Amino acid sequence: MTAEDHLRVVVADNDADALDLLDLDLALEGHEVVGRSADGSGAVELCRTLHPDVLVVDFRMPPGPDGLAVLRALSDQPQLRKIVYTNYRDPDLQRRVERLGAAYLVKGDLRRLRAAVTGRLGEHDDPAGA
Repeated sequence: MTAEDHLRVVVADNDADALDLLDLDLALEGHEVVGRSADGSGAVELCRTLHPDVLVVDFRMPPGPDGLAVLRALSDQPQLRKIVYTNYRDPDLQRRVERLGAAYLVKGDLRRLRAAVTGRLGEHDDPAGA
């Protein structure tokens, strides 16, 4: 692993267990989780304040903004790698996420998430993990 592989990451999910899993897995991969949020508003604020390399955000985080709203709010940060990591298997959602310049991954495959975080998710890969 090179120095470029050690990234600063913000994670956002309204499920505390999911946040803990992301935090642990990314730390074991050598990344630094610089911020955690349980909602979309917090994710935007953390990204604006901390300027991470990567954002991993869930799609649905009631009661506030969802992952798409977070992506739109951070559209002025093109250097930020954005990943929507969700339980929703929805081709329309996938298209909307990708149009906003983010990767779309269905939760459960940490190998694919690791690849997306480092920018190594292959173009031939199925983002939904099917």
